Amino acid sequence: MVKKKNIILLIIVILLAIPTVIFVTILGNKKDAKEKKTTKKTKVVEKKEQKGNSPEIKLLGREDYTIVVNGVYEEYGAIATDAEDGDISKNIKIDDSKFDVKKPGKYKISYSITDKDGNTSKVERNMNVIEVTDPDKDGIAVLMYHYFYDDENGETGKDGNYLALSMFKQQLNYFRDNNYYYPTMKELSKYLDGELELPSKSVIITMDDGAESNYRLAFPLAIEYKIPMTMFVVTSWTDMSGQLQQDMKNTGYMYFNSHTHNMHGGGCSGMGHGALIQCIDYNQGVQDMKTSKELLGTGDSMAYPCGDYNDHAISILKEAGYTLAFSTEFGKVKRGMNKLALPRVRVSDGNSLNYFIGCL
Repeated sequence: MVKKKNIILLIIVILLAIPTVIFVTILGNKKDAKEKKTTKKTKVVEKKEQKGNSPEIKLLGREDYTIVVNGVYEEYGAIATDAEDGDISKNIKIDDSKFDVKKPGKYKISYSITDKDGNTSKVERNMNVIEVTDPDKDGIAVLMYHYFYDDENGETGKDGNYLALSMFKQQLNYFRDNNYYYPTMKELSKYLDGELELPSKSVIITMDDGAESNYRLAFPLAIEYKIPMTMFVVTSWTDMSGQLQQDMKNTGYMYFNSHTHNMHGGGCSGMGHGALIQCIDYNQGVQDMKTSKELLGTGDSMAYPCGDYNDHAISILKEAGYTLAFSTEFGKVKRGMNKLALPRVRVSDGNSLNYFIGCL
């Protein structure tokens, strides 16, 4: 009888304990669920924080570009990097649908990039297309410089090929103050073919040899004055894959063109200064100029070493696919001239600003 009572009491205790166990279990489940929800929410917040990092996009070339109607615009593109994805430049989308080089006006070319998390960044290039209301009638001055010296800091020029930095600044100030236009070589070629009008106030700045002073003194002024310049370099002397050269090109204010690959030295006795391009084996000369073009990425133009050229040299350039070539003969570039035997205006130290202006 006692044993039966004990069993009954045990059953009663168990029945009374069940609700408590269920309640505790429910509380535990709710706590676990709350913790899981909190953890999930934390992960979502972390993910949102990662998504908040937008990629960085940067223009190559000039931010502000002025071009004549029907002029030649060459796209520099942009570069884009992302903290998570690295270099994503290949995914940049360029929208130039509203840009019309045939119609005067102000336009924008937009560059946008979206990373894997859906974040988008955008930059714009300002394009100003101007109508030529005062077209050139007496030729375009292609200026020829060689070396510079910083007279403001006590440097002196070694010979007549050196120009004082202070004088160069005066000349650049004149161009800027008088709203000069700076044609590209492609535009000059179209001008010579009668396919393009250029303003009467147009000028092209070139420098031969690619000397140290071109980098140290001239290039910073190209950036400061926002005036593009062309450096004619001997590509066997200049590493065009170098970071400095690439950075300079990417500003849009320094063009690199050919001064031959390895034909700047003498070797043609009795022919001007003896520049090798005048008498080198034809196939060797063609290969030299093709090598130079390949390293530069352009055959827009070249400058004859020491200004020396003849029919042999011209034939080499034609075969190698060059468009324009410049000598050291004095004069402006005019329509009807041989495009592979063009003159330039030499800029010499000691000449006054008024004399310089008269040559333009």
